[in-house]
Amino acid sequence: MALGQEVTGQKRMRRVNGACSNCKRRKIRCDSDGMYSGCSYCRTTRQDCSLADSSEVSTDHVQYAVALENRIEKMERLLNKLLPGLDFTEQLESDADIQHLLPQAEKLPRNDEVPNILKKLRLDPDGNRFFGKSSGIQFVQTALDFRYKAIGLSPPTCAILPNKRTHFWDPPQWLLPSKEPAPEYSFPEADLLPALVDLYFKEVNCYFPVMHRPTFDRKVADGLHLVDPGFAATLLMVCSLGSRFSDDPRILLDGEKGDCYHSAGWKWHNQVRVIPLNLIYKPDLYELQVTALSALYLQALSPTVLGWIQIGFGLRRAQDVGAHRLRKQPRPTAENEQWKRVFWVLLCLEWLHGTRSGRPIVMHQQDFDQELPLECDDEYWDLPEPNRFKQPNNKPSLVSFFVSFVKLLEIQAQVTSALYSPRQPVPPINSQTIISFDSALNSWLSQVPNHLRWDPERQNRVHFNQSVLLYTAYYNLQILLHRPFIPAPLQASLAPDAQPSLTICTTAARSCSRVLEAQAKRSLHIHPNALSAAFAAGIVLLLNVWSHNRSHFIQPSSSKELELVHKILDVVNTMEDRYIGAGRYV
Repeated sequence: MALGQEVTGQKRMRRVNGACSNCKRRKIRCDSDGMYSGCSYCRTTRQDCSLADSSEVSTDHVQYAVALENRIEKMERLLNKLLPGLDFTEQLESDADIQHLLPQAEKLPRNDEVPNILKKLRLDPDGNRFFGKSSGIQFVQTALDFRYKAIGLSPPTCAILPNKRTHFWDPPQWLLPSKEPAPEYSFPEADLLPALVDLYFKEVNCYFPVMHRPTFDRKVADGLHLVDPGFAATLLMVCSLGSRFSDDPRILLDGEKGDCYHSAGWKWHNQVRVIPLNLIYKPDLYELQVTALSALYLQALSPTVLGWIQIGFGLRRAQDVGAHRLRKQPRPTAENEQWKRVFWVLLCLEWLHGTRSGRPIVMHQQDFDQELPLECDDEYWDLPEPNRFKQPNNKPSLVSFFVSFVKLLEIQAQVTSALYSPRQPVPPINSQTIISFDSALNSWLSQVPNHLRWDPERQNRVHFNQSVLLYTAYYNLQILLHRPFIPAPLQASLAPDAQPSLTICTTAARSCSRVLEAQAKRSLHIHPNALSAAFAAGIVLLLNVWSHNRSHFIQPSSSKELELVHKILDVVNTMEDRYIGAGRYV
């Protein structure tokens, strides 16, 4: 037959596919031979086994294709509107560099490196959310796996709901937030900004490692804060925290005098909306970092409820993307390590605020399995293999403090839950329970790294300050553990086998006061988290004085305790010009 010759007078033969309609729709192997017996899948599921005609196209597939075309058209219009003049034809036609754009099963849905202006391109705000084992989605997946195993077939690799009805699965337009103008931020002066950033990393990040400095410095140098509102908010929070340690008068609000630094950094902190209005979208790394940094800043202010609420919000948002769960990866990455860090910082702040305020925490130890941050300093993250993420053996890591601090606060969370919960535990607390907690504290103390063990003569400034915060928290936890069992005046101990709780608390209070005194003698900055430890130590010392002086006259034996109390007051007084909360402890 010549090319282009028209065929007439005969019906074109139709090619019959090897798979039946049901197997083809589910993309599974079909053993149909074209006879009336049908394939094994249709016989098992009791469905009609009809062979698929290649000339016929499923109505569902047509609707799905039309929906895809409409979404692609919307994305093209949105790209042209947001990024006019840019041509992506070459990138779209080539598949050589597309693999990194595909979703990975074990990767958190993050948006760290992409400017936040592209958030508007996320047409599925419910995508890549985290759902645990008890969720309905996991239950459906388990049921489908059971079904396929029962009929002897492998589960399909495609989505379990490929043809979702868009009317019910896509959020309605009226639910999506309206477009908001990009915020106009005001940053510190060009000579002040790098100084505040440096103070943050020297005075804050070494205790609560929210940020990775090489990545942060690189983004600042590239001017990302001028085009990305998410990173701009992070930078403003860093500057506000660095202001706590600066004497530059420009850090204060207009009209404030330089003899009181309570408003230091507020002009930058107050520009950022920590809890976003558009909660329908999943959070990115910037949002959680901003939340953690804001809570750290608010520690110095009196309305502590603000920080407490923000921390709880941050943990809920972290759970939304699965940041509380362990992610198995063949090798560590800078992105994953930053997610781990910010989650643990938020959790530590939650434990600290919960204990101080006597309020329940939003996340318990059985609710997460995220691994601790790597004890590797920032400068070793980006080295070439095989030295990448490897801390030199002869250099202690600054993150070792934070890991030890987390382990101590885990014990504190257990103590608070066991001794201070509204409901009495079953079985009730007894001396054996206290002994087990004491044993856990002793075990923790024996595992403190050598460079963090208490030494009043330690020369390394950062290690010394980390040791101060670590040991004051340890003594504070000892007091927290034993103070419910301090007998009231003219009252015996709570149980016949009760330990000498007042003696243990007094010893811890004395040790805590000496640690704070050693730091004050070196004119080093006292961390705000040490305030609660100083307050508890002072109360215990006064209780010890009053227990030995029921006549209300001071005896010579109490002079040492009163001297320590005055030293604690002196330490707290030195913090009043920087922290409003310090004045409330005096």
